[in-house]
Amino acid sequence: MTYIFVLIVISGIIAYIGDALGTWVGKKRLTVFGLRPRITALVVAISTGILITLLTLGVATALSEDVRIALFSLDTIRQNITTLEQETMDLTRTRDQLENEKKLLSADVERLTTIVRLKETESVVFRKDEPLSVCVIAAGQKPKEVMKELTTLIITLTDKVRKRGIKVQDEINFFTENKEQLDGMAAHIASSTQDLVVGAVAAENLNAGEELGNVRFLVLPNNLIFNKNQEIASLEIDGTLDRGKIARNLKEFMDEINHEVVKLGMIANPLTGRFGDLSSDSMISFYDMVNRIKELDRQIILIAVVPEDTYAIGPLNVTFRFEETGESIFSTKDATNPNLPEK
Repeated sequence: MTYIFVLIVISGIIAYIGDALGTWVGKKRLTVFGLRPRITALVVAISTGILITLLTLGVATALSEDVRIALFSLDTIRQNITTLEQETMDLTRTRDQLENEKKLLSADVERLTTIVRLKETESVVFRKDEPLSVCVIAAGQKPKEVMKELTTLIITLTDKVRKRGIKVQDEINFFTENKEQLDGMAAHIASSTQDLVVGAVAAENLNAGEELGNVRFLVLPNNLIFNKNQEIASLEIDGTLDRGKIARNLKEFMDEINHEVVKLGMIANPLTGRFGDLSSDSMISFYDMVNRIKELDRQIILIAVVPEDTYAIGPLNVTFRFEETGESIFSTKDATNPNLPEK
């Protein structure tokens, strides 16, 4: 702002001097280079205007670096801008190419990761936390008797994993290395007033051809979960629906039973969080129930009943009874078979 004010003042002074000089030259009728007085006055006025412009540019150039750049480097700046725009376009194309290559590489990494996982899965015989062997040890036994049953459990475990391609050290070495843990388990089990479920689970994934690594032992009470002939769940189901909807409703009902019994204390498969899944025989009975419900073609009540005392270790056998207005129509026996290890 100061620069502009200075330029205005200087320009005004020069204009005033030029006007006064031109008037004086006109009155005196002076001549320059033999020109007429009138032409001489005109030359003086034009020279004054030129001087104002030159002085303005000179002062502006002296006071402002931006003005110097604008006056003397504008073409270079324009050329640089054009060059930078071209380089920006080239960099944009390069960036797009790199992004495309990144996507392709990410897809390759994901594909290779999937292949590696599949290869790893193919060789995995037992997964982490998967039961290797399980048994029920009755209460009221002495530690030595309990240790005999634990020995049988270990032998069953080693035989099972050997058949699946896992290398196992000599049982004597196994007992020696785990003696303190096994003695503690035996003392704990012997002091219990109720039957206990004892299970051995894999502490890590076990691959075919590997040595049997750490084995983790679980000791859980074998509680009575259901009494004989106990009704455990019921469902009102519409037989007028199509078979697909009936099957979905029935499957959801069985899933609810499965999850509920785990909550009540039945031993679940650690890999699925469920007590078990329907076997092929159960699926045949399942679709037979769907067809029977469809044949009834009306609202009915499906009741799940446990026909025998059922403990935490299982198995869970369920009889499904169909009722209408308090009267039994028919019943069918089904079972969800637990994915528990061999005993």
